[in-house]
Parts: sequence; C-alpha cells; structure tokens
Amino acid sequence: MNVTSVRPAGLLGKSVYWFAYYDGFGAADHGFRMLSEATVDILIPLEGRTVVAANQSNLKVVAAAEPLLIGPQKSFNLYDTSMCSRAFGIVFAPGGAARFIGPQAGRLTNCILPARDVLGPRLRILHDRLREESDPGVMFQIAEAYLRTHYTPDLKYAAEIDYAISAIRDGKTAHTSLVDFAERTIGFSHKHFVELFSRYVGLTPKRYQQISHFNSVLRRCRTSPHLTWRELSTLFGYADPSHLSKDFHRFAGMTPSDYLSKDVSHRQVLSEAVG
Repeated sequence: MNVTSVRPAGLLGKSVYWFAYYDGFGAADHGFRMLSEATVDILIPLEGRTVVAANQSNLKVVAAAEPLLIGPQKSFNLYDTSMCSRAFGIVFAPGGAARFIGPQAGRLTNCILPARDVLGPRLRILHDRLREESDPGVMFQIAEAYLRTHYTPDLKYAAEIDYAISAIRDGKTAHTSLVDFAERTIGFSHKHFVELFSRYVGLTPKRYQQISHFNSVLRRCRTSPHLTWRELSTLFGYADPSHLSKDFHRFAGMTPSDYLSKDVSHRQVLSEAVG
C-alpha cells in the first residue's frame, strides 16, 4: 500500500491533521488498525469499497462505496481494504471538525455513518472530482478548496477548547486535576468545561487525556526501543507494566509486544486481516 499525505498550511492547518491518498493496495494489504487520537475522519473510496469496524464491535459499514464519516473513537477502528484499490482521507484534529460541521462532534462518538448525512449533498461534488484525479497534489488542492468554503472562523468557545486540547495533549495537565485546570486556567466550572469539551471534541476531557497519554507512550516506544517495559511504565507514571499492558489492550487491542512487531505508520497498524 502506498500512502501520500500532507498537512495543509495556514488556517486549515490548525483544524486538519492531514490529507492522505492511498493506492497500490496489494494482496498482502488486508487492512489496518487505526488507533484513536480523538480525530474525526472522512474516508472517501475512489475505486472499490471499504468496510470499517469500530472498537472491534459488530458495528460495521459493509462494502461502502460512498464517503464515510468516522467520529471520535474511544479506542480504535479496523479498516478492511481488500475490496478497495484507491481511497482518500481527511483527518480533522481533535476539536477541528467543529469548524466545519458545528459543535456536534459529541453526537458522533464511536459513530460510522455516511458522510453526506453530516456534510450534506455537496460532498458528492468533492467525491466526483477526487475520483477523476490521480495526482495526489491536485487532489490535496481540491480537498483544501472544499474545506475552505465550509470553514467557520468565529465559533463560540472554540479558542478556550483549542487551548484545553493543546494543554492536555502536551501534558500540561498531568500534574493537576482537570477540575482545577477548568476553573483556574480556562475559567469554567468543571461541569461546564466537560459539557463544552465533549460537544466540540466528542470525548470527555478525562478520556482525551488518557488517549493522549497513551499516544505519548507509543511515540516513546518507537523512538526508544532500548527501554524495558518496566522502565517505560515507570517513566509514564504506571504503577507497573501490567497497568501499561491494560492500556495497550484498551486503546490498541493488542499486547505491547504485538504492537512493536507490527508495521506502523503514524497511528496506523498496517497489513492486518480484518475479521
């Protein structure tokens, strides 16, 4: 499988993690496991069909040839690419989708649904234009132009939630309670903060903190392979390796050793049969 990706610059770069073009699926490319970062994803099949399963449940969109919207996930997704030869993806940063679809991410948690149900019939124009192209650079320009026409610059409370997302992701809340952070730093009551954060991000602040912490562990796993599991668990504040292993099962659906044995690109665990 070939993946070409780019992060848009300027205004969109704050809300969109990346655009990605997938092609060259081979017989060995059964699919992949996408680990959560609290993103909202739009998966657009260009040739063929896809199957996406949320959290290893029976909730599946079977053989979908139309664009799918994958809401913020509490755990991970399984993607079946065995019937798809080309696809295009738009990945919104945590809270970023609210700039384009309004603060309704809270209703999309763990959802997989036709993207047109949320983005409207104009998505068909984007889908058709992308299918006509084979140059990833041109496709990225088309997607960026589409999103710019749907961008909402002034969204109430967006600045406060964006700051909270950054603070949690960067570990600035690791040594303080989220209650204190909400009241002393953001200026909201804890209840109001949780309600707003959940509405914009689709996850509670606590769940997002857990996912961000786990993704920090994954990055360290890859950059410091010499660390033992005990050293890694101590470094990231786990009581012992068994607690770290529980987070691997909860957020990745596999053991730490299984994760390290996989071919991983960003948060994708590639070449995995989706059953």
